[in-house]
Amino acid sequence: MSKILITGASGFVGSFLIEEALNEGLETYAGIRATSNKKWLQDDRIHFLELDLTTTNHLKEVIEYHQFDYIIHNAGVTKSNKKSEYFTVNVDYSKNLAEASLVSRKLKKFSFISSLAAFGPADYQKEKVLSNHSIPHPVTTYGHSKLKAERVLKELKSLPLIIFRPTGIFGPRESDFLNVFETINRGFAPSVGFEEQWISLIYVKDLVNIILKATISDIKNKAYFVTDGNLYPSAKFNRAIAESLGKNPFHFKVPLPLVYVIAGISEGLSRISGNASILNMDKFQEIKARNLDCDISNLVQDFDFKPKYDLQAAINETTEWYKENKWL
Repeated sequence: MSKILITGASGFVGSFLIEEALNEGLETYAGIRATSNKKWLQDDRIHFLELDLTTTNHLKEVIEYHQFDYIIHNAGVTKSNKKSEYFTVNVDYSKNLAEASLVSRKLKKFSFISSLAAFGPADYQKEKVLSNHSIPHPVTTYGHSKLKAERVLKELKSLPLIIFRPTGIFGPRESDFLNVFETINRGFAPSVGFEEQWISLIYVKDLVNIILKATISDIKNKAYFVTDGNLYPSAKFNRAIAESLGKNPFHFKVPLPLVYVIAGISEGLSRISGNASILNMDKFQEIKARNLDCDISNLVQDFDFKPKYDLQAAINETTEWYKENKWL
């Protein structure tokens, strides 16, 4: 039985990756921290490993002992009040794990979960779509850190690397999009800016399915943007949520300058409290983008990628989970 290590296993995407790996019949190791919450990791087949990503010596010992066939590096920081933390965790720790993974004589694939943020919105691209031929234009510190991590990993020539750049990921257990569901559930459906915003999305179950499929494939040294293949006006996303909730919310537009002011205030308050805010000046750069279109033709060509869920079905399932778990 092939062995797989998945870092960031206790988080939103990580916990679904663990489930998908188990479904694939892999001997599955969940890379966690000592403080990680195992709420979503209750399957008795899971092997737990407390990883110290700050040092390659520890990682080499772990990997040399277990001799993993596959590693999916999903751990990272998406929100922080300290810009340096993005680069420490997303770049330095990724490099540490990648370098250490090379001691495995059996390693067939090192999958790195990057982000669309590494290339920024499609607004800045001449073709108005993101692809591997695009010139990266990250607009957030998080995006810059993910881009740097990609470049650092690519320098390890003997690393059997594959990179995934998901767009907005939603689904059960996710807390950021939950804010949209909560707002619409209260009867309001705001959209930011007076010009239509076009977004791309991927349901978490479709995401982990293609990540596992690509990881255990023979393909390596390639990178893929990951969306469901569609481009949606943000209003359609809101309408789909409203339908799943049985609501008829009040739709209105929020001027970008007002969001800019709110983001600045929110960032200031988060620095005082020490708690990272969902809305800050970095997030504003993403919110003001009007086009998040991605080219996934290589994903379709290499893996015959077809999402199992359409948008409404995915949102319905997410809403049902939120309600069952009393998040809504």
